[in-house]
Amino acid sequence: MLVGPDITPPPPPVPGDPAPDDAGAWGERRLAILAELAEAGLEIALALKTRIVETAALEPDAESARACADLGRAFDRASRAVRMSIALRERLLKDAAGGAQATRAAADNARTERAVRVRRIVGRITKDVWKDSPLCERLDKVVRERLFDPDISGDLEGRPIGALVAQICFDLGLPADWLERAGEAWAQAEITERPAGSPYAAWPDLPPEDPDLEDPDDDFDDDDDWDDPGGNAPAREAAHPTADPPP
Repeated sequence: MLVGPDITPPPPPVPGDPAPDDAGAWGERRLAILAELAEAGLEIALALKTRIVETAALEPDAESARACADLGRAFDRASRAVRMSIALRERLLKDAAGGAQATRAAADNARTERAVRVRRIVGRITKDVWKDSPLCERLDKVVRERLFDPDISGDLEGRPIGALVAQICFDLGLPADWLERAGEAWAQAEITERPAGSPYAAWPDLPPEDPDLEDPDDDFDDDDDWDDPGGNAPAREAAHPTADPPP
């Protein structure tokens, strides 16, 4: 006998139930249900206890003995249900606490790895500028401290790596050669993604290396010593073929 597909509609949602994909809300709902079950079981157990006392006070006979036995078994089942509800609720609370702790640990590890990556990038920029000068070690110490500064560490997850590197370099007075960095993996990723705030957000256009050049009121027309940051762009781009913009 051929049986067709089951087209029975799903049961309507229970009022008060969260959406099926809302794990956090479902966890809270399960805890609330278990608490209600424990309270209901406790009320039943207390009511049974009262009836057991009343039945035991009657004249002893076979019928009252059977009634006491039946009430006693019902009381045992109700009290066991209460204990199970409480134990399961405690287990869910413990699991939820462990999951929250694991989530915090994973977030902390991700922040640490991101901070280490930013520090390495700034370290390469520092060595490009100061070579093997003892100043590199001192600047590295400052970078480590800056990565724990709330102005920086608070944005480790929310800002692109390039923006963090640019801010630290600006704070330290380091000229960041973004064309020089464009071949690195993190830079290639930001060239592809163009995240807001990244030096590569408008690739192949780059922000000026000197932050003062961002001031439109500055007039450099009469400054013979000013080196146009775009003057050497063709030669520098030819020296870095891997930094070409993606098609």
